[in-house]
Amino acid sequence: MCSLKQPNLFCDMKKFLLGLILIQFSLILRATNIDSMFVELDQYIAKGDHYIGIKENKISQLTIQFRNSHKNPGGQLKYSAALFDEYKSYKYDSAYYYALKTLDISKNLNNPEKVTEAKTRLVFCYLSSGLFKEAFDLATSINVINCSPAVKLQYYKVMARLYYDLADYNSVKPFKSQYDNLGIRYSDSIISLLPDNSSEKLSSLGLLKMKRKDYNGAAEEFQQALAITSDNHEYAIAASSLGYIYTVTNQNEEATVHIIKAAIADIKSSTKETVALRLLAAQLYQEKKDINHAYKYIKIALDDAVCYNARHRKIEIGSILPIIEKERIDAVEHQRNMLIWMVSLVSILLLSLLGTTLIIYKQLNKIKAARLTIEEQNEKLLQVNSDLKETSNIKDKYIGHFFYINYQYIDKLEHIYRMINRKVVTKQAEELSKLFKESELENDRKNMYTSFDETFLKLFPDFVHEFKKLFPTEEQEQIHTDGINLSIEMRIFALIRLGVYESEKIGKFLNYSVHTINTYKSKVKNKSIIPNDLFEQKIMEIKSVKSDT
Repeated sequence: MCSLKQPNLFCDMKKFLLGLILIQFSLILRATNIDSMFVELDQYIAKGDHYIGIKENKISQLTIQFRNSHKNPGGQLKYSAALFDEYKSYKYDSAYYYALKTLDISKNLNNPEKVTEAKTRLVFCYLSSGLFKEAFDLATSINVINCSPAVKLQYYKVMARLYYDLADYNSVKPFKSQYDNLGIRYSDSIISLLPDNSSEKLSSLGLLKMKRKDYNGAAEEFQQALAITSDNHEYAIAASSLGYIYTVTNQNEEATVHIIKAAIADIKSSTKETVALRLLAAQLYQEKKDINHAYKYIKIALDDAVCYNARHRKIEIGSILPIIEKERIDAVEHQRNMLIWMVSLVSILLLSLLGTTLIIYKQLNKIKAARLTIEEQNEKLLQVNSDLKETSNIKDKYIGHFFYINYQYIDKLEHIYRMINRKVVTKQAEELSKLFKESELENDRKNMYTSFDETFLKLFPDFVHEFKKLFPTEEQEQIHTDGINLSIEMRIFALIRLGVYESEKIGKFLNYSVHTINTYKSKVKNKSIIPNDLFEQKIMEIKSVKSDT
């Protein structure tokens, strides 16, 4: 609520916005309701054969009863009339056949009222199939003055429809108004004979008011008739008439709803002589809502008209079918052109994507190749770095070790020099000669080898184990080490592992000739399970202990 303190403009704005929201909400609900009704109609169309089956079963039962009553003219008349009622809005040819049957039987019974009733049925057949002249000629020959109210009612209904259909078919002034007025006269007679508050009377009042262009009054009558009728065919007529009224009064949504209801009721009653689907198709086309559905419904309406053999219905449908079909073909053509355009665009995009993909693929291959190269270089660098660290570690160990050994030898040489000097000064040549013995030099050499072995095995603690693995099992048992000392063969390959490859240098270090060194090397390689040309490579793969740095 707006208070007195609030400006009137603000209050009006709130009301306006609220109204817009309510209108929008109602439009959404209405559109949803209509969409759901189209879905329901399509479902009933799909089940049309089911309702036709019900109709055919009923007709089959009546046909059997008709044949079984061939010795009873009264029964024959009863069942032929019942078969006419089932066929009259379903199949013209069969309806016409049983109308003639009722006429023949009535004449044989010499019953004037039954003859009149039978002729009325024939008039209905003629006008339903579009034979208006034949219907008019026969109808004007019928006299119902002395007939019962029931027969008069049937006759007035047929006459009212005859003139109304003529007015719709010949919609040229002044003939249309003349036919409508004659139809209205018969509608008045119909209403006078019908019981009050019956659905049939309400529908007749609605039709009368509609022809008099009292659309509001007609709508009220038809709505009341719809509320109480239980007959699908009557319901379809009332709903279709309401749809027409709402179309004329520009209430298109309501018109669509009631025409759909009429079409559903026609399907339930298996009515082929119908106008609902034609009206619905025309409305959908005129409002440009759904050309595909309009084409679908007008085709079904045409099939129904052909099935019934209603000539005027086929003409009515034929006047709109080509227009709807052209619209549909134009829509399909437009969709085809759009599809071609979209396919062309997609093809261009796909080609562009393919080209881009190829470029990216080539670049990725280059990147992949570069990455592999980098990885290979990194692996090599890692290996080189590892080798450098190992070499550095070996050098550090050996440099430190041999600095100490050199110190010991220098200290020993210094002591020897002093001793020599004293012996020379004191002229003790014999004592000097005793000082230098071969055995002492040999011991020094052995100590050097022992020191080498100790230092090497500290650097390569797994050397002996890995070295043995290069030989068969029986040969491994024959490879001996003297405590911490390496064998001559192992010492040769230990020097190779340290990077001393030349046999000459190895021979000088071990005090052997080059030939002897090569002999040892060949002997060891020949015993190994490793090819000779790969043996030294395997030796180089033996890892040293990791450096502390």
